[in-house]
Amino acid sequence: MPGSYDVVILGGGSGGYVAAIRASQLGLKTAVIERHKLGGTCLHYGCIPTKAFLESAHVYTEFHERDYWGLTADNVGYDYAKLLKFKEGIVDKNWKGVQFLMKKNRIDVIYGQGRAESPTRVSVTSDQGAQTVETANLIVATGSRPRTFGLPIDGKRVYTSDHAVSLDAMPKSLIILGGGVISVEFASYYQAFGVEVTIVELLPTLIPLMDSDLGTELAKIFSRRGIKVMTETTADFESLQTSESGVSIGVTPAGKEPVELKAERMLVAVGREAVLDGTDGLGLELERGYVKAGPNQRTNVPGVFAVGDVCGGFGLAHEAYAEGILAVESIAGVNKFDRVDPNRVPQPVFSFPQVAAIGMSETAAKSAEYELDIGKFPFTANSKAPILNAAQGWVKVVADKATGDILGVHMIGPSVTELIGEAALGKFLEGTPWELAYNIHPHPTLSEALGEAAHAAEGAAIHM
Repeated sequence: MPGSYDVVILGGGSGGYVAAIRASQLGLKTAVIERHKLGGTCLHYGCIPTKAFLESAHVYTEFHERDYWGLTADNVGYDYAKLLKFKEGIVDKNWKGVQFLMKKNRIDVIYGQGRAESPTRVSVTSDQGAQTVETANLIVATGSRPRTFGLPIDGKRVYTSDHAVSLDAMPKSLIILGGGVISVEFASYYQAFGVEVTIVELLPTLIPLMDSDLGTELAKIFSRRGIKVMTETTADFESLQTSESGVSIGVTPAGKEPVELKAERMLVAVGREAVLDGTDGLGLELERGYVKAGPNQRTNVPGVFAVGDVCGGFGLAHEAYAEGILAVESIAGVNKFDRVDPNRVPQPVFSFPQVAAIGMSETAAKSAEYELDIGKFPFTANSKAPILNAAQGWVKVVADKATGDILGVHMIGPSVTELIGEAALGKFLEGTPWELAYNIHPHPTLSEALGEAAHAAEGAAIHM
């Protein structure tokens, strides 16, 4: 087990374990150092448990809308303990799967707190004692944690997304600080189960790092569903108070007087920060608090690479997967690319309705002085969406008028986290709206909306 390796990976989350598998496939002797559980935040606190909860909420919502489809049902309700059990079962199955992959690929997993003493030497401390491993290449994949800005997180009244997946009970009312991806997903989940939800966001729109039209549309739909959305609103962290009955905090909407918000609990979802534990001895160059990784995920320290959330980026598991594969293929000398292009990383949001995007927003494209062709197609005009009782939202294609290149695709509506895959392939193959439009889409399907938006970018929408 401990000894000398071709590759040692500090962190067994999304980027780390995928990097380990690819390294082993390439014949590199590989070890992963993990202080908690393989799979990291995505598997245990993020992607997987939250999507399990959201699927339960989706089915629960459809039960309540059963009249739409001519169906009847009695005594529709939910059992929170069973929701937790369902979520835990999904997480456990995936966790066992990752452990199996480590054994299958003959990867050494060393549990404990790793500390890089140098680019070639890592010490590991655990309840079983201390040990040291040597390596020719080190990959830092230590991930991220919720940012708290010094707020008094107790995991009960005031909590982060890490706590949200294992709360003792469903709250009756909730304030969510922050209006990003984590916020809108949890708002969708809680509202579906009858929780009174208020979102407080400093910037002008929800999901502010995405195309502004998406955030504006999502806020409208949220408001119709009963979620209170307060954008351009500043929260006074110093005013936060907790008691046995709940929480209160002062907020100030732009141009208005301060108000006090009260709820049973508060979810703090104001972003994430890099976990740099165990890396202080390397002298890594940081940028905005994240490890700066250049071509092939190489850092400023020779022989040291960084992948995943510790590098910043979108903070998405599939982005970490791609970076992990790139790093080890670079080590092995078989890489076909030297970077993961952020414009080719799909951004899925599993809110109700779903949101998905890839590439440049309309605002960013205009700022870059592109002359644009823009096509937009609403799901109200799609044949499948009304069958699903989900005829809301739209698909927008943003293209460069001069070259025809697709610059970005932005969607809000039913199952768009699945539809964005076609747009991602289109970006990868340097496609044009013409090619998306004339790619024959099956009928009746939601995917037709993407084809129609591409037709619209060409000035020839059919069903609109």
